[in-house]
Amino acid sequence: MTKKLLIAAGVVIVLGVAYWLISPLFIDVEVSESLTDIEVDNAEMAQAPEIVRQGTFVSLAGHSAEGTATLVKAGEKYYVRFEDDFEMTNGPDLFVHFGKNDAYAIEARLGALKGNIGSQNYEVPEGIDPLQYEDVWVWCRAFAVPFGKATLK
Repeated sequence: MTKKLLIAAGVVIVLGVAYWLISPLFIDVEVSESLTDIEVDNAEMAQAPEIVRQGTFVSLAGHSAEGTATLVKAGEKYYVRFEDDFEMTNGPDLFVHFGKNDAYAIEARLGALKGNIGSQNYEVPEGIDPLQYEDVWVWCRAFAVPFGKATLK
């Protein structure tokens, strides 16, 4: 009886992990955050957020990525904004990072990807100088592969 329970528990765990790894490839998550969300976060500002740099996503490692990434300064804070045209292959364990020299920077993580379609805002954490980086990456931690990057110009 104990052996059957262990086998059943093992099957459930394997199926759960397989679902976690594979299901994002078939499920789209759409986000619709606006630039005014940044303005609301910075209500003390007297001026509108300014666009510092922009770039277009390119596909990496066989995954599809397209759309615009924008570095925005609002007051004293910086944000990375994925515009309405953003769309990429979904996947497990995706995170947004800055990068430079054609590599993502593990220490410059902005947060988990909110969705694989649509506009979204990521506040740059204190201690990270966005002007020291050239790219915005979407990186899959589960498989250690890039899904896409946008070089900011």
